Amino acid sequence: MRITNKMISDRVLNNIQGSIKRIAKLHDQLSSGKMVRYPSDNAIVATRATKIESRLREIEQYKGNVDYAQNVIRSYDTSLQEVSSVYQRLRELFVQAANGVLTADQRQAISKEIQEIKDHLVQIANTQVGTDYVFGGYESDKAPVGENGEILLNPDAAKARFVNVLGYRIDYGLTVNDIFITKNGVSVFKLIDMTVNALENNDQKMLSKDSLMSLDLLEDSVAKNLAKVGANQRMIEMVSSRINDLDIFMNEYISNQVDTDLPKVLTDLSMQQAALTAALKSAANVLTATLVDFIK
Repeated sequence: MRITNKMISDRVLNNIQGSIKRIAKLHDQLSSGKMVRYPSDNAIVATRATKIESRLREIEQYKGNVDYAQNVIRSYDTSLQEVSSVYQRLRELFVQAANGVLTADQRQAISKEIQEIKDHLVQIANTQVGTDYVFGGYESDKAPVGENGEILLNPDAAKARFVNVLGYRIDYGLTVNDIFITKNGVSVFKLIDMTVNALENNDQKMLSKDSLMSLDLLEDSVAKNLAKVGANQRMIEMVSSRINDLDIFMNEYISNQVDTDLPKVLTDLSMQQAALTAALKSAANVLTATLVDFIK
């Protein structure tokens, strides 16, 4: 096979062009910090990285959902402990009110404190996290209890909150029906109103029996829901830990797959630059002179 000057020239120029392309690719890897940016770089790794990045976006959404659920659960825990203390004080006042030898002034003082407790319970029932009423069920944008203690929560909206994380559904929500209404359908606010009315009328039967029985049901409900909140809190914490572990693992994995190995790339770049310099010098000796070179 006859080797012509043109063949040598084409080969030399092609090699130099290839060296320049390799240097340009290494510069791209250094500037972007990514070894694989396009499917053409490595189709298998690029496809795998795309799937993992999609999974990471899901995990970020899970994180947001879990963080919100944790805030709400902490709010439940604080609110229920406060309600438990308030119910205990109500019990003390109900027992005092049942004393048949109280004077009118003493009954009035107890009545006033009970009414203040009612206002406090209304505030707890309307607890908010951000703009959401945590005891409002599905209608979290509306106050579940009115200023006078009337229950405003729509029965259809009185459903527990839940969060879907990693394929699991975690029910964690409470509504005013769970904490402030007895199984018999009597709200603590109505109970307080009836007690105040009984104090004003000195109705000992109501004070000694009905009020305390209803309060027993309310306290029992609070105790059960405190246990439920504690269990939910532990579950959410475990799920949150699992999400963080997955996030770390996937980020490390995708980094190992697509991120640039800076020491290696710098070494390769130095070698390619040296090779290009040598190729240019060699080309100057290999390529034959043309008529243009003699035109001075």
